[in-house]
Amino acid sequence: MANTKETLLVTLPFEPFLESYEKLKKLQPGLDILHYKTADADIVPPDVWGRATIHLTHSLFARTREQVPRLRWVYLYSGGINQALHAPLLHDPTVHWTRNSGVHAPQIAEWTIAMLLAHFRQVPQLLKWQASGTWHSADYRPRSDLLGRTIAFLGYGAIARHTARIAAACGMRVLAYTLHPKTTAAERRSTTFTPAHTGDPDGTLPAAWYHGDLDTFLAAATADAPIDALVVALPSTDRTRQAISRAQLARLRGCYVINVARGDIIHTNDLVEALNNGVLAGAALDVTDPEPLPEGHPLWTAKNTIVTPHISGVSDEYMPRTIDILHENLTRLHEGRPLINQIQRSEGY
Repeated sequence: MANTKETLLVTLPFEPFLESYEKLKKLQPGLDILHYKTADADIVPPDVWGRATIHLTHSLFARTREQVPRLRWVYLYSGGINQALHAPLLHDPTVHWTRNSGVHAPQIAEWTIAMLLAHFRQVPQLLKWQASGTWHSADYRPRSDLLGRTIAFLGYGAIARHTARIAAACGMRVLAYTLHPKTTAAERRSTTFTPAHTGDPDGTLPAAWYHGDLDTFLAAATADAPIDALVVALPSTDRTRQAISRAQLARLRGCYVINVARGDIIHTNDLVEALNNGVLAGAALDVTDPEPLPEGHPLWTAKNTIVTPHISGVSDEYMPRTIDILHENLTRLHEGRPLINQIQRSEGY
């Protein structure tokens, strides 16, 4: 057990997670936890800001270093960091910044596989027939099963790795694309939080790894066989925003596209066009651009498309897994070891 002399300030728009906090206090004796259900920095008293050594938050940040003289570590409650890109202390070298990578992996992987199976097994059509109260077995047109199909991942972090694990168990061929080279076994090994029995921690599942230019990847990956499913799991950065537009979608003819990253990685108008013109087999989108998706937007009614309101990461296990990361990183902090899930500040994720 560590003997923690730290003050954890939690600013989240939720009621206190009392059971989880008690668990963390048992693991880290001496830890003081102060919870404020607020998104307003002025609600937190100045003396509390002054005491905080660790700040768990989504989008509320200290305005100056003087406001938080003891702060050592900011822990983002989300996997993405877009809301923190303009935080005043993001580039302060004296403050560690981490994100909640890995916390979302089990539930988002389950959502992704559910959407994939819904498409291949035509669940939306079956539900329509059930709602009509009529028997349509003669009208059911078979599609391929997942065995032997190819699934490609744009981004191979925690979410993609666990989705790949399940897809591989279904007999799918896995391809991985990353923004930076992953040519050695050490580079392919995951450095983020990975719950037991999940993911691809050693990076051994992909049949092939690609990096760099997205068009080069799509050309190489589809040279011998089509990509049957594409999972978008990249961070939204200047490099990735609008990276998938008409030209890239044309290379994915017949593909089922799943986006669990950010809506702005795919050009929305081009996506709607590709869906309605039959270029793509369909799409499952938990994120959209714009978001929230306005009533009457053409994406709602695009052909063979499932849209869900950014809920794939919701789970009762979200905070318990967050506590696991807090415990791990508190221990590392006191032992002088690198924290897991560190933000790549220069890359914007």
